[in-house]
Amino acid sequence: MKTITIPTADHGDVQITEPDWCTADHTGEAYREDIEHTGAVTYLVLPTECHGPERTLPIGFLWRPFSPTNNQIMATLLIGEGLHEFDSVGLIRAADALVEHATTLRVYARQLAVLQNKGGAAQ
Repeated sequence: MKTITIPTADHGDVQITEPDWCTADHTGEAYREDIEHTGAVTYLVLPTECHGPERTLPIGFLWRPFSPTNNQIMATLLIGEGLHEFDSVGLIRAADALVEHATTLRVYARQLAVLQNKGGAAQ
């Protein structure tokens, strides 16, 4: 960890300890409550036949230490078009839902193999 100084319009220069995992550029944070630490993003990479490997479901860490509503370190997932924040319990629930969906994908894969072997005609 290191101490950095971030100039803000409402509190002047704010000194804050920056976590080692933070990769954020803090130059655009005009107000103290806008200060946020973000970490590196990791993606689920899915192989596709039409476009090759595709990155999806980005996850990373976010911490807004001066947020008036939530100043805890959270994990963020981009789901649909929105960024959603998860605590550790919520993230475990999301992982469980993904495992359950993987089971569904395997069911579809088996059904697809049967359909393809029969030329597309369901029996």
